[in-house]
Amino acid sequence: MTGSPLEPIWDSLIRTIAAMVTLAPEYVVVQVHGDDGPDGGPYVQTLREDDGYLTLEAASNEFLDVPLSVEASSVLVEMGWNSPEPDEGAPNYFYVIGPESTPGEIADFLVRTLRDVYKVSTSAAFEMAPLELFIEVVDGEFGEPSGLTFVRGESDPRKVGY
Repeated sequence: MTGSPLEPIWDSLIRTIAAMVTLAPEYVVVQVHGDDGPDGGPYVQTLREDDGYLTLEAASNEFLDVPLSVEASSVLVEMGWNSPEPDEGAPNYFYVIGPESTPGEIADFLVRTLRDVYKVSTSAAFEMAPLELFIEVVDGEFGEPSGLTFVRGESDPRKVGY
């Protein structure tokens, strides 16, 4: 799941995805907007499983207006992505990740996938879901405190700005 360092320009996207993965109860979607609009561009997403694992998904040709080349599909597999299994309910490329992985590592992997496989540039427009969580992350307003006890109180992201 590691590779050569990403250019610093990707840092804000990585931090945003990592924050959303940290706070999202069920899923996070990063949709890339292109000339064809949001429906036909690439996307990556996370789905939280009941056992603490995350299933990561990357768009397959079934959902892309411009299909992946054979070379791009090979890069996905080399990165560790599993090929789609539509008959098993997995229409996208998928990668199951354990609870020991950090949100930063997950975000870095997703951004590398967008950059290295789908050839997304930093000039692309990104849409994040769930939208309400994205707004909380970028505005720094995380709602009511969680009620959990932290060793350092300032480590609760929901207390930012209080």
